[in-house]
Amino acid sequence: MFAGYTDRILNAVTDKSAARTAPGSTPRWDMSSIYPGFDSKEYLSARKKYQREIDKFLKHADDSDARKKDPESWLLEAIKLHNSTSDMAENLESYAYALYSVDTQNKDALRELNALEEAGLPLRKATVLFRNSLSKLKKISALISKNPKLSNYEFFIKEALKLQEKQMSPDEEDLASDLSRPGSDAWSRLQEVVSSTLSMPWENGESKTVIQLRGLAYHEDRAVRKRAYELELAAWKQVEIPMAYALNGVKGFSIILNGRRGYSSTLERSIQQSRINDKILSSMTLVMEESLPIFRRYLNAKAKLLGVKKTAFFDIFAPVGDKPKTWNYSDAKSFILDQFGRFTPELGNFAAKAFDGNWIDAEPRKGKAGGAYCISYPLAKASRIMANFDGSFSAVSTIAHELGHGYHHEVLKDASAIHRGYPMTLAETASIFCETVIFNGALATAGAGEKITILETLLQEITQVIVDILSRFKFENQIFALRAKRELGPDEFCDLMVQAQKETYGSALDPDFLHPYMWAVKGHYYRAGLAYYNFPYAFGQLFGLGLYGLYEQEPDGFPQKYRKLLALTGRASARDVTREAGFDIEKPEFWRAGIHFVNTKVKEFEALVNAK
Repeated sequence: MFAGYTDRILNAVTDKSAARTAPGSTPRWDMSSIYPGFDSKEYLSARKKYQREIDKFLKHADDSDARKKDPESWLLEAIKLHNSTSDMAENLESYAYALYSVDTQNKDALRELNALEEAGLPLRKATVLFRNSLSKLKKISALISKNPKLSNYEFFIKEALKLQEKQMSPDEEDLASDLSRPGSDAWSRLQEVVSSTLSMPWENGESKTVIQLRGLAYHEDRAVRKRAYELELAAWKQVEIPMAYALNGVKGFSIILNGRRGYSSTLERSIQQSRINDKILSSMTLVMEESLPIFRRYLNAKAKLLGVKKTAFFDIFAPVGDKPKTWNYSDAKSFILDQFGRFTPELGNFAAKAFDGNWIDAEPRKGKAGGAYCISYPLAKASRIMANFDGSFSAVSTIAHELGHGYHHEVLKDASAIHRGYPMTLAETASIFCETVIFNGALATAGAGEKITILETLLQEITQVIVDILSRFKFENQIFALRAKRELGPDEFCDLMVQAQKETYGSALDPDFLHPYMWAVKGHYYRAGLAYYNFPYAFGQLFGLGLYGLYEQEPDGFPQKYRKLLALTGRASARDVTREAGFDIEKPEFWRAGIHFVNTKVKEFEALVNAK
């Protein structure tokens, strides 16, 4: 996926748009200020300008005469073209993808997405040529140090040189880009279309899509949840063969391409993309493994509350406590604005701008993709948020989460494209923080009956980001190891998925009711360019909780420190950004601090359950 796109893993996994009908008016976004339409003069003009800038960059990147004659000027111009083409690509692709995601049957949007992919192929080639030319510059450190403008891009230049070591020849990279469109990208679109349209008969002649069936996991009636779960699995069973071919195609493409680029594994590339190192990932996953008994205690307490021996997979998202409050969209807006404003007026004002400017498409509807995301438009200095608001508190939290992404974009809106390019590990920093602000605000004002519901919702979502993410990480490790040798059948994918769920959820889940088809549900598995699109969420969750803990300890001046940290996310490695906040993420102690927060909430939840 292109830059500027950040999505909500929880709702992408557990969309609940069909669980209930949200009261009040749920808005659709206004895209006219971005472009009036694909056939508008503004859009067509932008497309032509984009093509011209790519041509300029392509020519300049490989201009050895200019590079040798005046390396300093050549590099400055290359950076300028890199920024301008990236801005245009993001603006155009974000527009097309946004229209497609809210209507996956929109042929114009799909056609334009394909056209933009083709138009962007020379840009990928220009980037390859730029890195190759950059590697030929002599005394580059001296060149950077004597020019303040180049010094400003030192991190980018050094990262580009590292990436150059892991790329094929320009012709091979060009071919790989060409083949990705009818290859891995096409398999990814297949998963998107199938998951948004696959349906099963329900009752009274009505059908429900698999997204709607997953939404019923939030239904208060266990019989309804169980029936929806069984129908969902039956639906995926019907398409398991094409889905298995798709997953084999995406993973096989990744293995071959990353091997040709000199990576020891796809995981190595994902670590590099995330701007972390092996030590950081090992420390984090070690602590995630250590924390599993804490989450199992939570799930056992929830089972007690539900009156069952063990939670089944279809019980994970079941409502508990008093009948949950149904939120009107306008009430959700007011609550978010109030809580954000309490943290800092700047955050509150930003959220008001997003609400009042119709940046949010919150209405659930047929053909609209499940989940939620935030996407940015650098030329318009704006964002758009897609969600499926259903009136639950979790849906309120999701809007806050995506507004956190939007605020991150807002902080960086005047930065160059290069300096807005933060990794997935840091992409969740602002969203998790904003979500925590909302949860703590709700807990502070909740009555005893409502408190257990809000607390359980918090733990439910953190469980997804730690426990379920760990299961996905384990699953993907196994898939890459096996796919390097051969293709896998749907039964093997199902067995490996169940094994990963047993290793993470353990005895807390009923082994007879797991979800063997989660590999088909999750679109993240089908993105060749973002393999291991899982552990960055755990990183973001624990880092966000760590930041919130710092805020509680030292509230004075924290909003300013927080803003500075967000501004740094595109200019440094994850380790250096987190050091700015006083954390050492290479040590397990940092990650244990985030788990300590979770443990205190689990104890609080257990006490409330035992008191009932």
